[in-house]
Amino acid sequence: MAALLAALGCGGGGDAGESMDDAGMAEEAAMDEGAMAVHITEPADGSTVDGTSVRVVFEVDNLEVVEAGIMDPGTGHHHLLINADLTPADQPIPAVEGSYVHFGLAQTEYEMTDLAPGDYTIIAVVADGLHVPLQPWVIDTVRFTVR
Repeated sequence: MAALLAALGCGGGGDAGESMDDAGMAEEAAMDEGAMAVHITEPADGSTVDGTSVRVVFEVDNLEVVEAGIMDPGTGHHHLLINADLTPADQPIPAVEGSYVHFGLAQTEYEMTDLAPGDYTIIAVVADGLHVPLQPWVIDTVRFTVR
């Protein structure tokens, strides 16, 4: 469903362990002053988009986006969950086409294509070099509609 612009597919396995409602609690816990944070700046939360593609743009605070495999403190790389639940906090995020997208080359943009009309929830998750979500969670959630 979603085509990768230049993102590298990588990852482990496992089942989704937390619901999208848990994403809000994880985001709230990560909002401390000076904490690492990720923001989806496009599309806007609550927006309605026309067409079959949506550009997703990530920005971060207080961390460096690096390639997968790098395990330095204060670093990580992006993952995008598309209409999918959070994975267990201690497990690698799986790579599942159209649901769990990895950006192992330190990419900060992604083009979702071939989108059917409807409601979408996307969750940005920053993970370490082994694709395990950073703790505390570094996530952001955006909901939008395609018409």
